[in-house]
Amino acid sequence: MRKLILTVILGCFVARAYAQSNLTLYNMEPIPQRLSVNPALAPDCKWYLGMPALSSLDFAFASNALQFKAINEAFVPVAGTDSFVVDITKLGDALGGKQTFISVGLNQEWLNFGFRIRKSMFTFGITEKVKTRVGIPNDFIKLAFQGNGGRNLGYDFNFNFGLDVLHTREFAVGYNRSLMDDRLRMGVRLKYVRGLNVINTAKNDIVFRTNPGGFEYKVTADIELNISSPLVLDSSDIDPVEFILGSPKNSGFGIDLGASFELNDRITLTASVIDLGVIKWKDNTRNIKSKNPGASFEYKGIDIKEYLGDSVKGGAGFEALSDTLLDIFALDTSETSFTTGLLGEFYIGGNFHINDKHNAGALFYGSFYNKQFYPALTLSWNSKFGRVLALSATYSIMRGSYTNIGLGMGLNLGPEQFYFASDNLIGIATGNVKTLGIRFGWNHTVGRKKWENEQKEIKENKDI
Repeated sequence: MRKLILTVILGCFVARAYAQSNLTLYNMEPIPQRLSVNPALAPDCKWYLGMPALSSLDFAFASNALQFKAINEAFVPVAGTDSFVVDITKLGDALGGKQTFISVGLNQEWLNFGFRIRKSMFTFGITEKVKTRVGIPNDFIKLAFQGNGGRNLGYDFNFNFGLDVLHTREFAVGYNRSLMDDRLRMGVRLKYVRGLNVINTAKNDIVFRTNPGGFEYKVTADIELNISSPLVLDSSDIDPVEFILGSPKNSGFGIDLGASFELNDRITLTASVIDLGVIKWKDNTRNIKSKNPGASFEYKGIDIKEYLGDSVKGGAGFEALSDTLLDIFALDTSETSFTTGLLGEFYIGGNFHINDKHNAGALFYGSFYNKQFYPALTLSWNSKFGRVLALSATYSIMRGSYTNIGLGMGLNLGPEQFYFASDNLIGIATGNVKTLGIRFGWNHTVGRKKWENEQKEIKENKDI
């Protein structure tokens, strides 16, 4: 059980420290990794090979309320000492005021390559993915900083926390093809997904209410948590191979779908849905559920006078209270299988082409978590300077943040390609980070000149 509790605690810390968007990368035409956000967006080369384990390192953080700088300012140094005091008002403003979510993602490509055959492109990849999302109810912040007295008497504090940690390794095969005289390009990626670790909050309904006529309070709870990880087992039972590769009993399938359509010579429309699928978890599972879902406990306090001078009677009173709490909020633990989704996302975009080298883009992104919708809107300018340099500049509005200036760069030194993309450079510099996305890597690309000549020939044939 201690290992189980440790797993949950670690998951919470990872979530607080750790959301995939890739809003800047989406429109970087020379970079093969943009196939990960739309399988129809083929790069401008004949074939590519990502450097093993170095082709893509991708980290993303997002929150609709949390700002590192604001939280830091709430801890006020005490003059002349190395101590500090916490400004409750500032900390409450930094954390409260809304349903807070924190999302952290980390992706690493172990293998990635693709090649063209006429109008088709085939791609293959192995990617490690970690997605962590946490929902913190506003009522928790409200109770912590305002207490349960005053205007909060008779108020139902809903502590509906959400915690989801998903660690997978996916093996993907992709295909895209040009249709309708090369005006339409459709793409699909099929994925076999091996589940490595998961924490899934299926239900976490806890309500705290203080009686407006007195000091007694009432608490109800209904909890359901599913976990699968080698960490829930005793160390002597852990298979080292399964610990690294994951159990074949924890697996599933996913699909990415994408399309790109040239409305005319100037306007291109794109759309994609990624990470649609499920994983069935059968091995190393733990299920934690309330024994008495919805059970409530009303606490009116203990009359100390009744027990003064009678330690036996006093001990019995506290023991009875403890037994009642344990009975009402008791948890059942089982080892049954369960299913989780892949935490899907979608993109809808449009680009206006000034010429073959420069275009302006607009991109809408969306994801769902804990019955909430989290959108983002990005405006971009994308340019190519010969075959050597590609630059993308972006401005994004996402998750309550309006100061997200991003930059992407692709540098081709012969067949070697190095790239970098970030959705929020200003946030990194100022510390006002509600969103942060960084992706970089190294590819080997071949056939850019031949691909450009083929595209020119296609365009000339259209103009005839």
